[in-house]
Amino acid sequence: MDPLQHQIDRLRPRAEALCAALRDTAAALFDEPDIIAHCAAGTARYRLERDAASGADSLVAEWLDAHGYRLGMLVFHGDGSCFGEYDIVRAHPKRSRWFVEAVEAWAGAESGADGGRIRADFRLLEAP
Repeated sequence: MDPLQHQIDRLRPRAEALCAALRDTAAALFDEPDIIAHCAAGTARYRLERDAASGADSLVAEWLDAHGYRLGMLVFHGDGSCFGEYDIVRAHPKRSRWFVEAVEAWAGAESGADGGRIRADFRLLEAP
């Protein structure tokens, strides 16, 4: 098995958990279950990328729109930490002064003190 496929298979449960956190967090705020339905581990494009800080390979997954622009991504670092984001680009439904740029999810290594608990929140911009 090639190294890329090995990493995809090994990290699939973590990728699915990050995607679920992104989808659930976005759906709860906007009260739209399918607001980022395309955010699924099986629909992303994967590649290995050298982490400039550590020198280790990271697994990167991306979702692109029809024009090739990135809609979202997941990154799995060699130390076991991970990060994901997916663009929403909508006015905040409860705070008129804010705009929701994206939903983000992150976690430390599963062997860490909190067991790699995934947390999620929004990246906000102040509305003009």
